[in-house]
Amino acid sequence: MQETTTPVATQPKPMSLMEKLVNVFSSPGELYENVRDTPPTTSNWLIPWIILIIVSIALNFVMMSNPSLTDQLGATMRHAMEKNVAEGKMTQDQADNAYEMMKPGTVYFTAISLGGIILWTLGGLFALGLVYWLVGKSAMSATAPYIKVVEVVGLTFYISVLEVIVTTLMMFVFDRLSATPSLALFVPDFDFTNKVHLLLSKVNIFTFWILAVTSIGLSKLFRRDLLKVLVLVVALWILWTVITVFAGCGVGR
Repeated sequence: MQETTTPVATQPKPMSLMEKLVNVFSSPGELYENVRDTPPTTSNWLIPWIILIIVSIALNFVMMSNPSLTDQLGATMRHAMEKNVAEGKMTQDQADNAYEMMKPGTVYFTAISLGGIILWTLGGLFALGLVYWLVGKSAMSATAPYIKVVEVVGLTFYISVLEVIVTTLMMFVFDRLSATPSLALFVPDFDFTNKVHLLLSKVNIFTFWILAVTSIGLSKLFRRDLLKVLVLVVALWILWTVITVFAGCGVGR
């Protein structure tokens, strides 16, 4: 009697670093299927994060070397403090002292800027991963591990690197801090304390690109319909944007 053998399913081979870098732009669906079907890989979030940190810090120093942009940043900080004085949130002396300590070019400003870049991106990576993981579990009964969701978010940092480069170039070309790939570009007298202006700055082409790629990644990881995942991801972004803008933070994608 002839024995029959059942073929053994082969474990997919993880993509190389270059393949991941290329596919996050050209074929995110293929990339995230590979991420889903391979073991947890720390480099999927760590390497993009390190590259983003290096590029962001380098371009931050480049931007601070431009006197016009530095003056605009100082004027923006000064305007925000004067508004607090007018609203009775601080005295004029407090505003003057705070500005002298925090103005562009000071050690305090540099430390806060660099520390903020590192902590905001790393904290955002794991916090956003946690939110998507919880939503996936509760709204979609997804069983994907939390760290895999972090990998999905981390790989989009390659797009964020491109965003940082393009944004810095636009600021230099237009000689404006508000010259970003968003609707803020079309606001001639942009006011960073104006809620409407801040909302316009959130309508950013890179933001929607990242939201789309994240949705593709989560749909592959959760094995759920892309449209349903996209609706949830965009809804979370809208909620976060409204909260941060109207809470006076003005931060976040």
